[in-house]
Amino acid sequence: MFMQRASRAKAWTRLCRHSGSLHVHSQPSFCCLPDVYLRQPIIDTLRDIVSWFTIPTASSPNTTATMSAPKYQPVPARDSFEEPPASANYNQNAPPPSYQQEPVMGEARNEEDNLPDDFKFGGSVAEATLPIRMQFIRKVYAILTVQILATTALSAVSFWSAGYRNWIQSNSWMMWVSLFGAIGFMLLTFWKRKSYPTNLLFLAGFTGLEAYSISVVTSFYESRIVIQALIFTLGIFVALTLFACQSKYDFTSWMPYLFGALWILIIFGFMAAFFPQSSGVELGYGIVSALIFSGYILVDTQLVMRHYHVEEEIAAAISLYLDIINLFLSILRILNSQNNN
Repeated sequence: MFMQRASRAKAWTRLCRHSGSLHVHSQPSFCCLPDVYLRQPIIDTLRDIVSWFTIPTASSPNTTATMSAPKYQPVPARDSFEEPPASANYNQNAPPPSYQQEPVMGEARNEEDNLPDDFKFGGSVAEATLPIRMQFIRKVYAILTVQILATTALSAVSFWSAGYRNWIQSNSWMMWVSLFGAIGFMLLTFWKRKSYPTNLLFLAGFTGLEAYSISVVTSFYESRIVIQALIFTLGIFVALTLFACQSKYDFTSWMPYLFGALWILIIFGFMAAFFPQSSGVELGYGIVSALIFSGYILVDTQLVMRHYHVEEEIAAAISLYLDIINLFLSILRILNSQNNN
């Protein structure tokens, strides 16, 4: 068998050589090649294709290393100013970081210490900071308290000192001087309300003359009625102040109506002076005037809390003082009319 195959191979070799020598200038022909030479390239090609799609097994370490290691690994983009990733220096037992801001020039005492003074004061009480607002309110009610105490003390002298009471009742011209003098000092105080200490001097003159006028009025009433009127006035003032502070309603919209009602009350008072006095008229006049000045207390309290400038504490105190004085006189008129009945 082996000899037969060898003889066939030699015969094919001669035939191919003879064919090649005969067709030198023609296209090469593969008909003279044996089948094994024709099938071998196709078999090798199919074997390469199959090897491309074959999954390497664990038994081939070289193939596994080649497949597992990528040829190109992109580097993640990162800004040069950024910190390195936290996972590189992460310590599981380390304490959490502090989120408090480091003080630049020392820690501030409160939230308003880093604000300039112009921003602290603002234009009105509502625009000012809370400490400035509270300071303004304390000044207003401190001045108001001093005014009320001075007026009460001078009125009490008219009850305790008979000589003083007789003098003020016999010198009526001094009543008119104190009345117009108080109006003049009040206008001067509003004019210089931001000039210290001129505003305090004008305020002292206004309070002294106004206290003298009230002492003249109270000297004609019984001490019991005056004390009752004082207690009612202070109680109503405190109640209206607390109500105006906590209420969301804007009572300042009442100002035009209260101003018109006040002028009607003044005109009616001048007209009533030319007619005989009546307890009923006195009672009605006192009730209407008490309602008007109670409304003014609501309005002026909200003006103090929201609309006044933070440097106008004297003007705010004068407004509340006049409201209290007029409310006191109205209640005094009501109680006196009931006492006459």
